[in-house]
Amino acid sequence: MMATQPKIGLLVTALLEDDYNKTGHVRPRMHEVTAEIARLLAPYGEIVSPGFVEYEPDADRATQAFNAAGVDLIIVVELAYQKGLIPLRTLLRVTAPILVWNTQQIRRLPEQADFDLIMENSGMAGLPELTSGLLRAGRAFELLTSHVHDAKALAQIGEYALAAGTARRLEAMRIGVIGHPFEGMTDLMVDYLSLRDSIGPVCWPIEPEKVAIKAAAMEPKRLQSFLKEQREKHDASAMPAEGFERSARLALALLDVARENRFDGLAVFDQVWLTDPRVGIIPSYGTGLLCAENIPVATEADVTTLVAMMALQEMAGQVTFLENYVIDFDNDAIILSHDGHGNPALAAEAKKVRITPSIYYEGVNGRGAGLEFAYAAGPVTILSLIPLGDGSWRWIVAEGESLPMTPRPVAAPQMLFRYANGSITEFCDRWLTAGAPHHMALAYGRWGERIARLGRLMGVEVVSV
Repeated sequence: MMATQPKIGLLVTALLEDDYNKTGHVRPRMHEVTAEIARLLAPYGEIVSPGFVEYEPDADRATQAFNAAGVDLIIVVELAYQKGLIPLRTLLRVTAPILVWNTQQIRRLPEQADFDLIMENSGMAGLPELTSGLLRAGRAFELLTSHVHDAKALAQIGEYALAAGTARRLEAMRIGVIGHPFEGMTDLMVDYLSLRDSIGPVCWPIEPEKVAIKAAAMEPKRLQSFLKEQREKHDASAMPAEGFERSARLALALLDVARENRFDGLAVFDQVWLTDPRVGIIPSYGTGLLCAENIPVATEADVTTLVAMMALQEMAGQVTFLENYVIDFDNDAIILSHDGHGNPALAAEAKKVRITPSIYYEGVNGRGAGLEFAYAAGPVTILSLIPLGDGSWRWIVAEGESLPMTPRPVAAPQMLFRYANGSITEFCDRWLTAGAPHHMALAYGRWGERIARLGRLMGVEVVSV
């Protein structure tokens, strides 16, 4: 899950007193309502509130507070008419996404209502000026209309806050890239600067040498303790002792490099150490272990799928890396897998996770360990990220079910995936038509709506398959 609560900037405003309007006597009530709205929103994030905003100096104070706190989302509420210049003074000087909440305290205007009650509940009078101003300025915003105590609307605000928090987290993430993208794979040919500019994460190269040195120098006591722990947790009976030890050395070395350099994820060209005598094996076991430790790893140095993994991990807490394998027409499903790499924390049963020699790649020191297991059953979401060639990007998302299955003896994690919105043939056609790459991120749960919000808040297209 997200490491920290999202930060919500609250901008509550109205015009009470100027040369023509003379309702300053309701100002204490406006301060009370501002505090009440902050309390209502407190369950959904850390509230940054500059208090009630009426004049330009108030708006400047709000700007400074939001920028200093680094808010993830700004929620704007007009309690009554306000000149558009006042909230725009703030909203055009901050970079956080904006949610305009068109809300009020009362459900209807009573027959005996006085003007004070109107002043506390007529935000709709001024909002057209605000939203049209945002449009003219090219400033994107989301919009929600509801009564202030509408539980469904408050839950939607919570979803917006979580999506905005994910977007801000992506901006701060660091990716370690070991080796190069697999040669010839066109969906891995991406511009890292464009990725940084449009999506957020920064990519840092890591010399494979650093990992090899750490693996060769691994402290024996730590290594043996780790091997014992893994044998108790999973089934390592098929793994020769020497090969398991080499694989464990490499796994711990990768873990150390990721943590020491504060990387949020690794994009690894797995084959980079096959000819290095200090390693000489494939790292599939180690890359899977890092996923279980909440450091997602994408093989073949696939940076874009890694970003999708990191986004989903912010929402679901655990994530894995897969690709399409074989269509199962009889069960209206498809087997998703990858060659020995996957997240064992998502297995149907931990003790049935087999640590087994890879059947896919052999190095100068033989066949390193890979993972073989069936993923747990349950609702899942798959996500991919692609560049569109014109500097813009696209999220591609689909929801479905992981079905119970017997894993095939192919030394790889496996899932039988059934599409939620049609047949498996429709899924294949829609997934391909959307431009999805050959890898994907997957997490348990239904995350399509939050990803759609994430895309809107980031200004990035989302195709829901």
